Amino acid sequence: MLKGAVIILIVMLVYAGVYSLASIIAPKAMVRSTFTAITGKALDSIQDADYLKALSERQRNVGLYALTTVIAGFFFLFVGFQKSQKWAWYGFLVVGGIAWLWGLIYSLVIGDGLNSLLMAIGIVIFLVGLLIPIKVFFGKKEA
Repeated sequence: MLKGAVIILIVMLVYAGVYSLASIIAPKAMVRSTFTAITGKALDSIQDADYLKALSERQRNVGLYALTTVIAGFFFLFVGFQKSQKWAWYGFLVVGGIAWLWGLIYSLVIGDGLNSLLMAIGIVIFLVGLLIPIKVFFGKKEA
């Protein structure tokens, strides 16, 4: 069970990494659906180039923070999780839960369909990987 969960969490971290890199490399593409959901207007309707640049740079920063979270996730996974250390399970629960759940709730509240879907996929993979080995971490230890 633990090996399967590690593989699932690797998939989740790679998925999150690609999502993060998309925000860094193509910030306009990532901010487009959020902008439309909040304003009801197309991103291309922005006439002020400086405003568009500011939105893009903010999205790049979000992507960079997300990428550092992914790197921390790999640390949790390989240093503690695959060795059945509870701190790593809790680390995934807190950090992953905040990242995916906040993103999903925020995207749903503003009506951002694309990011809601991407977050929902991420949270499902995350929860499967976290819950499959729960007995390994919290089952009764044999004496």
